[in-house]
Amino acid sequence: MKIMRILFILTGFYVFLVATDLNDIIYIKMNKVKNSIKGVGNGFELDKYSVQIEAKKINEIKKNLSGITYNKDTKTLFAISNKPREIYELTKEGEYLRTIVLKGFKDTEGITYLYDNSFAIVDEKKEKIFLFKIDEETKKIDIKDVKNTFTLKMKSYENFGYEGIAFDEKEKVFFIINEKFPVELIKISNFFDSSNISVSFNSGLSKYNHFMDDYSGLHFDNKQRHLLFLSDESKSIAEVSLDGIQIGFAELEKGFLNLKEDIPQPEGITMDEEGTLYIVSEPNLFYSFKSKDKS
Repeated sequence: MKIMRILFILTGFYVFLVATDLNDIIYIKMNKVKNSIKGVGNGFELDKYSVQIEAKKINEIKKNLSGITYNKDTKTLFAISNKPREIYELTKEGEYLRTIVLKGFKDTEGITYLYDNSFAIVDEKKEKIFLFKIDEETKKIDIKDVKNTFTLKMKSYENFGYEGIAFDEKEKVFFIINEKFPVELIKISNFFDSSNISVSFNSGLSKYNHFMDDYSGLHFDNKQRHLLFLSDESKSIAEVSLDGIQIGFAELEKGFLNLKEDIPQPEGITMDEEGTLYIVSEPNLFYSFKSKDKS
């Protein structure tokens, strides 16, 4: 009877923790303590960010907003949808500027800025990376005109394939995430040297997915040299170093980061040079977050 009573109390306590999100709060605090003991830096301290723009509807985008990246040269954002297959240029305030039509593509899920007006997108159905330029005059990109492509072949379930792409400008390395089955980070090195290209499906990186049931978006920060993983199902962000240490963690639910409501379906994530965080959610919602120390 005593054992049953103890189990009942522990079960009740666990349900209380989950219902009040105390389990996540405790995890974030404990992770900071653990990293402090190990001498690991604080990174962006995601839990100290606060929403500035919440659930702003971009009326020019009807549905399926699936990725976003920041162009440091134009100081604007470029978002992508998978159906219709289009790229949208936005201001940092989420104001619509223009649409670029993608012709011949199938399921455009992720986008990342490289340099000199060059972008890379990942097409889940075609299992390919496409590289091309977007300048002030670009209105349409035809797949027939794209010369720089790379094919990825990985056994995945229907609608659980490649979801996000990020770029390490210093090392010229691409990172791609597979959404689920498996939750995977793929690293492509020496992409611009066809004779020495290297692809690694590093299963050791699976330890990144603390509290993350899937991956829906990815960003690589070239200053901190950390990855930001986004999860739709778990509604969270994880900041992770390249040697596998989780630096920070933040929930994207009501009450966290001063959000009034949960982000319904977070699909894309990026950050500008000032550390402002941008997230897009299906169908057409825009969010921005700033550190409380900078806002």
